Amino acid sequence: MSAGRVFYATLNMGLGHATRSLPLMREFRDQGWEVLLGSSGRSLAFLRRELPECPYVQTPDYAIEYSRGEGLLLKLALQAPRLARMIRAENRCCRRVVAEFKPDLIVSDHCYGMYHPQVPSYFISHQIYFALPPALERLEGLPAQLNFHYHRQYRRVIIPDLPGPRGGLLSGKLSRLPHDRNRYVYGGLLSSVCKYSGDESLDLLVTISGPEPQRTLLEEKILAGIDRVPGRKVVVLGKSESADLLLDRPDLKIYAHLPRETMSRLFNQARMVVSRPGYSTLMELAELGKPALLIPTPGQTEQTYLAEYMLENRWFYSVSQAQLELPRDLESARQYPGLFYPEITRHSVRTIFENVLNIT
Repeated sequence: MSAGRVFYATLNMGLGHATRSLPLMREFRDQGWEVLLGSSGRSLAFLRRELPECPYVQTPDYAIEYSRGEGLLLKLALQAPRLARMIRAENRCCRRVVAEFKPDLIVSDHCYGMYHPQVPSYFISHQIYFALPPALERLEGLPAQLNFHYHRQYRRVIIPDLPGPRGGLLSGKLSRLPHDRNRYVYGGLLSSVCKYSGDESLDLLVTISGPEPQRTLLEEKILAGIDRVPGRKVVVLGKSESADLLLDRPDLKIYAHLPRETMSRLFNQARMVVSRPGYSTLMELAELGKPALLIPTPGQTEQTYLAEYMLENRWFYSVSQAQLELPRDLESARQYPGLFYPEITRHSVRTIFENVLNIT
């Protein structure tokens, strides 16, 4: 007999929202819940591969377009009317799901429109405030009103972080609590990869991710420099629609994509990681205690802020994509120790289920 039904919607913007939600989805499944997945694009392909037993619906895709250069903020602002239309389409989709699936609970990882007035709805986000360029920092309260407007539709907003001196421990000022703080709760870090004991037999693991075209541009820079890095290396390109092994040499393997179980093994084996400073990746690095070289996506102010915040705290080294020289920057990155919060995900999942969702 099912413990209940949950509709779990996940934003398709890179794979970070899907990977960080995976531990919660698995916990629902393991507790006997019927889990209906909702997503689109690469995120949906990833979730279908990781949770093949769960039914799914394809949800509206924000389809945010990213620039090849630094003018991202303006480009995003120009897409605001379309974003509003897609949020309304999300809510219509959610209402159809409620009518047909009849869930007892809705969990939305940053899908603004996935709520229903008659079903307890919870929102997951580390980005309570948006990261703006330095010249516009004083205006950060204005775009945050978008968040506050939609957050009011949800019973609670779960921040996947621990409390820190400036807001969140890993997310810094992005997840400081607003005046209406009773709606917000720190749920703890969430990682889809877990640490286990074993040899660190892999010298370097490179994970490439993020929206196009910047994912491809970083892939080109990494592949241009990878042969000048000594040791045993693995590169994962972040193309979740495929799982092909593209290159197989004794010193270098290149995969289009790998399932979480394989990624967990490689993360554990790696002595050093190269990745975007996506927030979900930072949580994975903290769970595993791995040092890393961080390369923020050009124009993504959130990743730029997180990379600078990590560097300022001397946890991880970072370099811009334009200035990346892989062998040189790896030497610098080895001087930074990283963070280590062993088994934090297990604790976070228990906290969220027992203290936020009130599921025992």
